[in-house]
Amino acid sequence: MGSRQARRAANKEGNLYTVKTDFNTIFTDQQLSATVLQAVQLVSPILIASNVLANLHVLRCLETDGHVSKLDQTFFSNCMYAVSHATGRRAVQFNPAKNVSLTESLDIYLQQLPQHQQTPERPTYLKDILNAASLMAQTNARNHINTIYFSRTLSWIRLQLRQQAFFANMEYKFVRSSAKFVCRAAADNITNIWDLLPRYPSLVQPPPHIRQFLEYLVVTMQQLMGPLPMTDWSLERKPESYLPWLHLILLDFEAAQDMPEAPRLFSMLPQSSNQTQFITISSTSLQKLLMAAGIPNMPLLTSGTGAKEFIRQQESWWSQYTDCINFSKQSQQSRRRFNFQVQTDGISVSVLMFKPFAEPLTQPNTAAPPPPPALNRKRKRQQQGSRAAAGEWVQGLPNRHLVQPARIVGLDPGRKALFTAVVHSQQAADGLQAGRPCEHRYDSLSWSCSRWQEAAGIKYRLLKTDLWISRKPGLNAALLATPTAKVASSAQFLHHICHRMQHTHFGDRRHRQLRWRFFIKRQQAYTAICKEISGGSKELLWPMETPNSAAAAAREIPAHLQCHCGGNLGTAVRCMTRINFAQASFVVLARQPWMACLSLS
Repeated sequence: MGSRQARRAANKEGNLYTVKTDFNTIFTDQQLSATVLQAVQLVSPILIASNVLANLHVLRCLETDGHVSKLDQTFFSNCMYAVSHATGRRAVQFNPAKNVSLTESLDIYLQQLPQHQQTPERPTYLKDILNAASLMAQTNARNHINTIYFSRTLSWIRLQLRQQAFFANMEYKFVRSSAKFVCRAAADNITNIWDLLPRYPSLVQPPPHIRQFLEYLVVTMQQLMGPLPMTDWSLERKPESYLPWLHLILLDFEAAQDMPEAPRLFSMLPQSSNQTQFITISSTSLQKLLMAAGIPNMPLLTSGTGAKEFIRQQESWWSQYTDCINFSKQSQQSRRRFNFQVQTDGISVSVLMFKPFAEPLTQPNTAAPPPPPALNRKRKRQQQGSRAAAGEWVQGLPNRHLVQPARIVGLDPGRKALFTAVVHSQQAADGLQAGRPCEHRYDSLSWSCSRWQEAAGIKYRLLKTDLWISRKPGLNAALLATPTAKVASSAQFLHHICHRMQHTHFGDRRHRQLRWRFFIKRQQAYTAICKEISGGSKELLWPMETPNSAAAAAREIPAHLQCHCGGNLGTAVRCMTRINFAQASFVVLARQPWMACLSLS
């Protein structure tokens, strides 16, 4: 999207989503296709080099004074301009006088490059593409810090607790609860931490010396964690304020790598691979690409009104030189339309679509129903208790959905299997709907992780990549000898830069084609799972939001078929989320146990 205000306005009117397709399906004009492929090859080294420079600059700032500059779009845009040289008309070069600190990091970075290696070229028509890339880099940095902050903080607290003899002999769940207790007290900036103890019933009253240690730990964390109280809003608005605390954690993690259960290292900012990157093409960048391709009759940018005139006629320009408009209409979802933005790596294209919300059905003008009578306290308690009954699990569905449901499927993500599903028969569905115990037969189906990896093409991609790399002994040895980028010292990170830039390998075309085929295989695996669960039905009926309904339905599933949640929970939930269950009448995710209950018709 063009701006944040435009994205917010679009989200109020409908849903934004992307549809992937082949590159030649969208870019039909040969001149434009050649220019886009050239832009992909020019932008990829700029993005990779700017990511390395940003990580180096953040580490240097943390080592010197602990103050990190604001990680906004301007910072990442300056990094992209610093590692490249501009060419073309009205070229804008990096200004070292306005960014003294970043210039020092740039000089150190340039010293690590091999001799006779030139900086990437940055033509003028890439300006809008790089602006979109800098905005994406800002979003990725915020998401990275938001993701690792609390998880690494909890790991650091558990590392401190394991050094105490009182917690060394405890079970892991008690140590984990104690770590959450300390993290909650420090993040909420609570003075008397023992006021939170009733919220953690699994914790025991520690002895006096442990109480003093926990209080000291909380006070120390409150002084170093950053702006308090800690909220998602503060972590999103000022992520750079919390990097000093993460840097201290990383230093302790590096010192504890010799321990039996060494904590996992991490990086301050997200790392990028050496593969070809995706570029974002909007209407403004499309105009400059068409001008660079030599397309005649283009509105001139120097006229002052050329960009506005192009935006007013953007649909005709996209339709004339791309097939995005026709592609958006080639679907049963006739209400979706092209939102004038694509992402491509030269092999595949992600087309941004907009689907407005369905208009509510007009109701006849009837008199409003009378308000329900007031209930006393006893009646309210009885009504709340009855909602948890098995017979009430279909509460909230329209009456037309209560007539002869085809079957009921219970999904349980497993520890060894991706999921286990229990499919009840028609009689079992009728009994469960009426609140009676399930006394009829049921069928079960399961997807193992090995089957999922085979169907999604994960094994094929790994084997194919290993085969290609093994045919290049020099590249294979260089990849194995690459120093890690998850370090807390800029001197150690310079070793990573020196080795990486000397053995720079951008993924060639076959690697991008393999990535595109892997995406297709994964989508086919999602469809196969959804079809097997739903039985081939394709009618979307009703979403259900009552959490107690899933627990009530879960009680009807045999206990020996209910798997406990384990390491594959995230994979299973992510898989089920990507399916979207377009065939389901309703989807419910319960917390205890993790169960997705579907009524399929």
